[in-house]
Amino acid sequence: MKINEKRLVNTFLELIKIDSEAFNEKAMQEFMAARLKELGCTVYVDNAGKKYDTNAKGNVIGVLPGTVKSKPIILSSHIDTVVPGKGIKAVVKKNRITSDGTTILGADDKAGVAIILEVLRTLKEQNEPYPPVEAVFTLTEENGMQGSKNLDYKKLKGREGIILDNEELTDLLVQGPAVNTIEVRIKGLAAHAGVCPEKGISALEVAAYAMSIMKLGRIDKETVANFGVVQGGQVTNVVMDDLYLKGEARSLSDAKLAKQTAHMKACFEKAVKRFTKKIDGKVCKPEVKFIATQRYPAVNVPKNHPMVKVIIAAAKEQGVAMRAMASGGGCDANILSGFGFTLPNLGVGCRGCHTLKESLELDEFYKAFKITLAAVLAYRK
Repeated sequence: MKINEKRLVNTFLELIKIDSEAFNEKAMQEFMAARLKELGCTVYVDNAGKKYDTNAKGNVIGVLPGTVKSKPIILSSHIDTVVPGKGIKAVVKKNRITSDGTTILGADDKAGVAIILEVLRTLKEQNEPYPPVEAVFTLTEENGMQGSKNLDYKKLKGREGIILDNEELTDLLVQGPAVNTIEVRIKGLAAHAGVCPEKGISALEVAAYAMSIMKLGRIDKETVANFGVVQGGQVTNVVMDDLYLKGEARSLSDAKLAKQTAHMKACFEKAVKRFTKKIDGKVCKPEVKFIATQRYPAVNVPKNHPMVKVIIAAAKEQGVAMRAMASGGGCDANILSGFGFTLPNLGVGCRGCHTLKESLELDEFYKAFKITLAAVLAYRK
């Protein structure tokens, strides 16, 4: 299979020069729209940017007509980066690319973007028949998958394909957890902690008791839970009457996630009963407001799905022993899955993402391109 390694690398280097930290992707969005038009795609920019605070207009969709009759295959990556991602300067070594150490590199996910652009270009240059390709480039994945949550899905005719947004090429992510954000506001009763502490109800003690009977951390192989934000109290001589907690529960199983969330709520309800007491002849009890909000749904692509088989077969041809596996994190695949799309997440060869030591391993980068191209050429629906 032909590959223009130099052109692929140059495309990546061109992309990382464009500043596109999350919520500031306008320049990248405009570049992508122009580049896709140059490649012969019909281009559509939706209005996702109007739904939240970003300077970009929207997600970019490029449709490359196929040369065979088939439903389109989707290729997707996000165009934003984490911070610090301004003024990235690449250091190109023999087998990898890094930044100069003052910023991230942006391989997450501009390596994926570069691969998709090169696949589109290569399809037009070679003589093999290929299906229509819908290239989807989303905004603000790094901060809550805002682009994919507000994507104009009606513009897409395909329902399966590949997301290129994982690190190691050997790991094809087909499962990812659903996540509930948990917010708890506890209202106790203030009292002077030195004079009459018994006339108060400590919101902190309510929370502490709830936590002491709550299952947290690793619940089972599919489920985890954690509280990471605690805010409350201002002075030491007042029984704390107000406390805010924020946490989350994650699970590959919707049923287990619901069970864990209900368990966490029940623990706070038990704490309310435990700290209800009479004060000056009046029954007083703490108030707990428990709010669980789904942050994103689970991904669960069957390991025997035809799309998975095509990708793993293509990897095998490249000498890559790829395995379909689960992830503990979330990405656009979660959101797209919730809208009925089947998109396994392919590694692009980046390492140390979200850090100043981020790198792009070129051997894996090249193979990720070859695997993606082979999967597109093999796709017939």
